[in-house]
Amino acid sequence: MVLDAQTVPAIDVTAVRVLDGLAADLRRRDVRFAITRDVGQVRDLLAEIGPQASAGTYPTGREAVAALTAASTGSEGGDTA
Repeated sequence: MVLDAQTVPAIDVTAVRVLDGLAADLRRRDVRFAITRDVGQVRDLLAEIGPQASAGTYPTGREAVAALTAASTGSEGGDTA
């Protein structure tokens, strides 16, 4: 699952905690989760407050999909959520 955050101009602590919980829940279900194109305040709060959600962040959707695909097939492929 990939969330493109390019058009998200701001995020609050509650939203980061929800994303963090979602990422953890998906991981328990063996579903990979990535966030792409997080910028500014979104990137900063994810890194500070949402370790589960920020573990799978990528600069582009293409990189996220490649990493998640590699992780699901057992190949080396970068950071995955």
